[in-house]
Amino acid sequence: MKFPKLKLDIDWVLVVAPILLSVAGIATLFSITSFSGRTDLATSQVGYFIAGMIVYFLLAFYDYKGLRSYSWYLYLVGIVFLVLVAFFGMQIFGSKRWIDLKIFQFQPSETMKFIFLIFSTRFIAGRTSLSPQRILVYIFLAAVPIVLILLEPDLGTALTAFIMVVALLMAVGISKKYFLVAAIILILFAPLGWKFLKPYQKTRITSFVNPASDPLGSGYNVNQSRIAVGSGGLYGKGFGEATQSQLQFLPIAQIDFIFAGWAEATGFVGSIVLIAVYGVLIWRIFAISNLALDESGRVICVGVGTVFLFQSFVNIGMNIGLMPVTGIPLPLVSYGGTSFITSAALLGLVQSAYIRRKSLKFE
Repeated sequence: MKFPKLKLDIDWVLVVAPILLSVAGIATLFSITSFSGRTDLATSQVGYFIAGMIVYFLLAFYDYKGLRSYSWYLYLVGIVFLVLVAFFGMQIFGSKRWIDLKIFQFQPSETMKFIFLIFSTRFIAGRTSLSPQRILVYIFLAAVPIVLILLEPDLGTALTAFIMVVALLMAVGISKKYFLVAAIILILFAPLGWKFLKPYQKTRITSFVNPASDPLGSGYNVNQSRIAVGSGGLYGKGFGEATQSQLQFLPIAQIDFIFAGWAEATGFVGSIVLIAVYGVLIWRIFAISNLALDESGRVICVGVGTVFLFQSFVNIGMNIGLMPVTGIPLPLVSYGGTSFITSAALLGLVQSAYIRRKSLKFE
């Protein structure tokens, strides 16, 4: 008796591109820490890579539609963790964003990207029409975690979540007049938002507008990042030879400014290759949104594509002085367990949507 053989059709771009980005991140971490002998960050990232790929394939083979039934539970758990981090969180760089689980430091704000994406497939996807009341409720439910993330404070993750919400509302086709009204309100209240920014956030913006205003203070990070990127030249100095990042002139090189470390080691050519890999991956995610079996799958792809596009654009932009510093990590490249595993989980959902764009074939 012959058992049917499952012929699984996966999207190889969604496998190869994340692996390439992950390897680039691990190689850069080894490069920037080898001089000091602290290669534990790169070793930890290898562990996060293995854990992330396990999560990736588990979600890829799981039917994404099945997660809809857990959406409310996930949302409430996510809110609880965001509240807990305010009371029991570790304070690093002036922010309470992490809960120490001894094994690793858990960042609830990162997981909210995944949680709210699943919640959105239940709340706004697959409906013939969205009433103004339901849209307002959705916006309120989105605002709760965003405000809690802002209070940590974590402006970068809050901005990422906000952009994702806007993209999801556009994906389900709500009227453009709602966006126009929202844009007018945001413009009118933007001056008030300045008052709620922390002092260091204000100095980051002023330094972005005028980098020469405080070159040894708030403008130091960006100046050193630009020096590191430029010193890489055409082909780079090579891994283990990048002086700016190795000698710790480049601050937070393992997270916020890891692109500068990569650029110094691999040069202009390596930087273009890394950007190209991101471009192919993001293009493929949005392309799969048009192949999805239902609107839930399309919403997932649009949300994940938006997160990767926004984070990579802002992170690379702030490394070369084109964007203000907001603390947004470079997906799959920057150091961090929660960030990496969340990014892998998001891509796993996209792979699940691709696999189920049509019925599995048996031979």
